[in-house]
Amino acid sequence: MNTINPPVIYYHSIAPDLFQGWVLDWMTMKLRFFEDQMAYLQEHNYQSIFLDEWLLYRQRKKSPSGNEVCLTMDDGLLDNWVYAFPMAKKYRQKLTLFISPECVDPRDIVRPNLDDVWSGEIEQKELEARGYMSWNEIKLMEEAGYVDGQSHTMTHAKYVKSSKLTGYYYGGHKGLHTILNANPSMRPYYIADADFESRLPLGTPIFEETSSVVTKRHFINPDYVQEVTSLAKNYDFSDIGQRVVFEKQAQRIHQAYAGIDNLLAYVEEEEDFQRRLNYEIVKSKEIIEEKLNKSVGFMSWPYDDSSHQAHRMAKENGYLATTSGKMYSEQNKEDRIPRFEASTFRNNLWLSRQKFNYKICSHFHKQPYYAIWLANSFKNKVMNKSHH
Repeated sequence: MNTINPPVIYYHSIAPDLFQGWVLDWMTMKLRFFEDQMAYLQEHNYQSIFLDEWLLYRQRKKSPSGNEVCLTMDDGLLDNWVYAFPMAKKYRQKLTLFISPECVDPRDIVRPNLDDVWSGEIEQKELEARGYMSWNEIKLMEEAGYVDGQSHTMTHAKYVKSSKLTGYYYGGHKGLHTILNANPSMRPYYIADADFESRLPLGTPIFEETSSVVTKRHFINPDYVQEVTSLAKNYDFSDIGQRVVFEKQAQRIHQAYAGIDNLLAYVEEEEDFQRRLNYEIVKSKEIIEEKLNKSVGFMSWPYDDSSHQAHRMAKENGYLATTSGKMYSEQNKEDRIPRFEASTFRNNLWLSRQKFNYKICSHFHKQPYYAIWLANSFKNKVMNKSHH
């Protein structure tokens, strides 16, 4: 067991219930499930560590005892301060928070959290947790010794990567990045914006997207988009039948532009892409170091998307390791961080604990969990899938 690196587990949002109206509400783990996982770790004598210590085990500079785990949280969401931090602290567990500076709430504020509820200063139902953390809140968590802030790129953006049409906007998370890219100043506030989904016209064509660090930006011909959205005004999209009719008409417009290779207005130049990549990777590190007065050595790639080029730029500019994400062949490299999600069965606490127990025990090669994991891994390889 001593040769096995401590597992790195990741979370996103933690709250008593899903946030109504947030287009990514499915990323939220309910607070009672998160508390159960923190209690599980304490009951089984697991001790959470930060990534700098994890890297010592990874590089064989230190021998693990077999009870270390590394808990990470992506995105820097406000609920991490309001709910996750007090709960993790209650069970003496440390959290690594991956932060995107453009998403940090720029206001000079500290909002109430569960600590204030437990001290009787506020009722839990009065807590507001929709949004992103402020620098002040992040500093307070770091000063308490239970949080380590690291980089999650500068913008957490996704950009159009090709002229491949993936559908049309009828509300929901499909239009998230189109809206944010058109309104970048909204990034720290969009989660609490009740009008967010209406900021993109219904029927807007949506194109293939990927993380900002792995693609040159592809800009769609605005004349094409205008023509499709003008057509969309003639339809009531609450009626599925009208959506079908609209899409048939929209497809004719699409074919007319694609037929003369006129869907793309232009593609980002290599020089501009490199400058932007530097902004995402290097500038985010500099800002977090300045704001938190510390050294930043780790990067979590949004959407699990990265490239050899992005990783190389990170390493050349002072990062010690970055997440391996979907680059499964990189998982065993010393400067890559493989992670697994701390998922739950949403409405079954007992099953969720069994699942969490299975993931940790199989990671540490404990039987019979590891045998089950091996069998499942073999099955997925046969089916040409990754076990992640």
